[in-house]
Amino acid sequence: MPNKQKASVKLRVERGLIRAFTPAAQKLMEPPKLAGIKRALFIQPHPDDNQIGAGGTIAMLVDQGTEVFELTALDDRYLDLTYSGEGLTLRQKEALAAQECLGMKNAGFLGFGDRTKAPMREIADVITLVIRKIQPDAVFTCDPSLENECHEDHIKIARAVTTAVVDAAISFLPEYQDGKPREDVWKVKTLGFYYTDKPNTVVDISDYEEKKIEAVQCHASQCAPGLVLSVKLLAQQFAAGTEYGAVEVLRMISSLHTHCFNLPVG
Repeated sequence: MPNKQKASVKLRVERGLIRAFTPAAQKLMEPPKLAGIKRALFIQPHPDDNQIGAGGTIAMLVDQGTEVFELTALDDRYLDLTYSGEGLTLRQKEALAAQECLGMKNAGFLGFGDRTKAPMREIADVITLVIRKIQPDAVFTCDPSLENECHEDHIKIARAVTTAVVDAAISFLPEYQDGKPREDVWKVKTLGFYYTDKPNTVVDISDYEEKKIEAVQCHASQCAPGLVLSVKLLAQQFAAGTEYGAVEVLRMISSLHTHCFNLPVG
């Protein structure tokens, strides 16, 4: 009985402490804010994904003074029959035009081709080095857990991005430098996803919708009939039930939620 009473007192104390910290726990479950991001890195599988999925958000971030970089993982070397193997492919040129339209900075092209057979780990290692070079507060990509996502490129690249976000802070990855822990590690504070069916952040892009559409149209080779209309309809659909005219939705998580902790964020 004495042991049982002691355990019971301890348990009551622990529960009291948990209740006392509940407001702090609630704070941890709030999605990170877009306001205050000083440097952002948008990593897209293909040229145009960032503009279609988050072009309005990008325009808003640039307008608020955020330094925004774009990294493109895959290229169209197998589809661009005019490509000689030197310089930029057609879609890479279109990506640069879209970046200029939105006020983004080019973080490069990784050089993997569409439907690359490179494993996710190899791609993640390259992205890790880019993250350390750019040192962004926030990284954005498409959502690898979108339930109806069937595009292998989207899933593989997004998984590589999430892996790289964690790996960028680990001093022995991709390998030691001169036998010593790396000194260029970088911790990303915020991870954001577009193309998501689990949004916790609504972005009013009413003032930036035209700029988004202009950026999407920079990808002329991809502008099949109906693409621009579909992008506009999607922004209006997301805006339904809000006070906004056009909306993008994101799933935002903090570095705390990138490993183990399954607290809901929203």
